[in-house]
Amino acid sequence: MTLILAGGHSERLHALGRMRTASALPYGGKYRVIDFTLSNCTHSGLFRVAILTQYAPLSLQGHIGIGKAWDMDRRDGGVRLLTPYVRQKESAWYRGTADAIIQNRNVIADAQARHILVLSGDLIYKMDYDRLIQHHEASGAALTMVTVAAPSRESERFGYVTCDPDGRVVAIDEKPDAPAGETISAGVYIFRARELAGRLEDPATGPDLVRDVIQPMLREGERVVAYPHDGYWRDVGTIDAYYEASMELLNPLPALTLHDPDWLIYTPTEDRAPALIEGDGDVVSSLVAHGAHIEGIVRRSLLFPGVHVAPGAVVEDSIVMHDARILPHARLSRAIIDKNVRIGEHAVVGAGDAVPNREFPDDLSSGLCVVGKDSEIPTRGTVGRNSLIEIGVLESDLGGRDVPSGVVVRAKGIRA
Repeated sequence: MTLILAGGHSERLHALGRMRTASALPYGGKYRVIDFTLSNCTHSGLFRVAILTQYAPLSLQGHIGIGKAWDMDRRDGGVRLLTPYVRQKESAWYRGTADAIIQNRNVIADAQARHILVLSGDLIYKMDYDRLIQHHEASGAALTMVTVAAPSRESERFGYVTCDPDGRVVAIDEKPDAPAGETISAGVYIFRARELAGRLEDPATGPDLVRDVIQPMLREGERVVAYPHDGYWRDVGTIDAYYEASMELLNPLPALTLHDPDWLIYTPTEDRAPALIEGDGDVVSSLVAHGAHIEGIVRRSLLFPGVHVAPGAVVEDSIVMHDARILPHARLSRAIIDKNVRIGEHAVVGAGDAVPNREFPDDLSSGLCVVGKDSEIPTRGTVGRNSLIEIGVLESDLGGRDVPSGVVVRAKGIRA
């Protein structure tokens, strides 16, 4: 059985994650992040899937539906979405990854599976889980955990794994202040079902899967082995990580290809007309989804369904989500524009110096601008770099046409 943990709130995504869990974040011009994990399950022949979701679940639930896009609308098996609910004796939000599994241990018991595959729904990668299962069975391990090379940036966000020469895991240092090592956990685990079930029966088990389940297994000498993954793998839990992973798709030879006929990424497809490029419309090195209407210039950008780039508008190095309208002669540079945003005529998003954001300097300092869902940038308005326009900000909230670099603007004109 497969459990996908998709209930987390990524605070560091700010406006992009305010009304959706990170697993539901649009990615790649037409997908959601969770599509990669679900497509891996489909290609691996795994069709008993439970998705454990909690934070802002409606977007994710609407996207997955009954699982038809991934061939999971099945009488036997299929996909189930599990959210916290009121019980006669227990009533609580999921307190962490282990607690989410504990509160659904009846689902695990009913599955009567030999192995439980636990996945994170907010990662982007391709993996054949069938090979992982074979490795797990051959090793005789109680737990096999997938490992990847440590990233060069934001290394403190990950769990560092130490193995002996035979590939047996001897330690995990979860999110250390001073990371040491070259290998991290990829957030993909396969447990022997009876081992996991036994640990979940202990009422003293804490809420975190790594700290309260896996680390005690290591201390008690249980056999835990590593399964190295040398393919593409990205965590998109921050604005910079999401932007970089998106722009990598535009490289001449991207490390992650969306066009592999043997490993397609499945997603529900909206009924929209083909993308239309007309007049002086010009598109270079970009991904443009169906329903888009391009009359201006698009360079090195990702445009989701229904985006309109009006005549004279320029979109460069940007991500523009569903049904956003870029009006005539507006200009976007290194911007992330969420759904249903309106950029007014002659407006500029991505202007001025790259002053770090005053409120969130750790998350907005690389020169990006983020405009939240349903917001409006007025005619001839400017938005400076490293600025964050929160969800639903209207022209009247801006208190003028210009937003300086490095500020936060919230609805009703509150700035930081």
